[in-house]
Amino acid sequence: MTKEAPDRLRSSEFDPQQIEAFARTFVSRRDCYPIQKADGSYRSVANPLLPQIMSAHFAGLITLGAYALDRRSHARWLCLDVDDDETWSRVTAMASSLGSEGVATYRESSRRGGHLWFFFEYSISGEKARRFAREVLRRHEIGGVEIYPKQDRLLTGPGSLMRLPLGVHRVTGQRYPFVDSEGEPIATTVRDHAEILSSPKRVPIAFVEQVMKDAPRAEFVRPSKSFEALSTAPVGNTPSERIKNRISVRDFVSHYVDLDAAGRGLCPFHDDHVYSFGVNIKHNFWHCFAGCGGGSVIDFWMRWRRLNNQDDSFIATIQDLAKMLLD
Repeated sequence: MTKEAPDRLRSSEFDPQQIEAFARTFVSRRDCYPIQKADGSYRSVANPLLPQIMSAHFAGLITLGAYALDRRSHARWLCLDVDDDETWSRVTAMASSLGSEGVATYRESSRRGGHLWFFFEYSISGEKARRFAREVLRRHEIGGVEIYPKQDRLLTGPGSLMRLPLGVHRVTGQRYPFVDSEGEPIATTVRDHAEILSSPKRVPIAFVEQVMKDAPRAEFVRPSKSFEALSTAPVGNTPSERIKNRISVRDFVSHYVDLDAAGRGLCPFHDDHVYSFGVNIKHNFWHCFAGCGGGSVIDFWMRWRRLNNQDDSFIATIQDLAKMLLD
C-alpha cells in the first residue's frame, strides 16, 4: 500500500467556495479550532476558523485538526483510527465488504496503519455514532481500533479530534493521501483530493438504523451494597459530608473502573487506552489525567449520571447517593 505520496499531492490555490465545501464535510464547529504542534500534539485556538486559516492548512504552512463533535455533541462523520498494518488490512477488507452492500467508506493512509472515514447523510449523536462503529466492528470481529468521536457527548472542552485531511503532518513533514482499494492515491493534487472529499458518498441513515437494532446500549449500573463502610455511623453536618465519609472513593469507583494495585485504570468518561484514570487513596479523590476532571465520590457520580443521560445536578446526585449510601 502506498503510505505517503508528498510528491504526488501537490498543493494548489483554493478559492473560498472550495474551502467552504471541504469544511462542510469535516469541520463540526468553527468557533474554535485545533492546530498541530511540532511534536504532533494539538492546542486549541479560541478564535473563529476563517477561510484564510484553512488555506494555510492546504498550503502546508500550518496543520489543523477537526473536532469530531459539534457543540450539541453530534457527529457528521465517524473515523476508525488503526495503528498497525495487520489490523488495517482487516479494516480495509471490512470496507470492501461494506462497499459491496452499497455503504461507502473512505480510506486515508497514515504514518502507521490508516484511517477509515464514514460520512453520514446528516449529523447524528456521538453516542449513536459510537454504537454504530462498535457494532460494525463487532460484526467483522475486529478489535484494537480507536473510534472517533471518542466521547458519546461533550463533558468538558471540545472533545476528541482527528488531523484535518490533506495537511502536512508536523512530525513527518508528509501529506497522506486518500487511497483506493489497491492503496493508490485517489487523486494527484491536494485540490483534486479536496474536490472529491467535498461531496463524498454518504452512509445511508437507513443502514445506520439497521445496524443500531443490534447495537446494545450501555446499562446504567449502580454500585452494590457490598462496599466497606469508612464508618458505621457516617459523620458530618451536611448530606454531602456524610456521603464522603461513608465510603472511600476507591471502593465506590471500583464498581465502575477496574483499578490496579496502584489505583490506576481506564477512564470511563472517554475512550481511554492508556490508564488515564487514577485514585489517590491517601487523600481520597479521583482524577483523569486526560482532562476529564476529578474530585470526590459526588463529582464522580455526577459525571456518571451525565454520561448515562441522568439528571446530573448537584441536588439530584446527592439525593441519589444518599439513598444508596445513607439509608
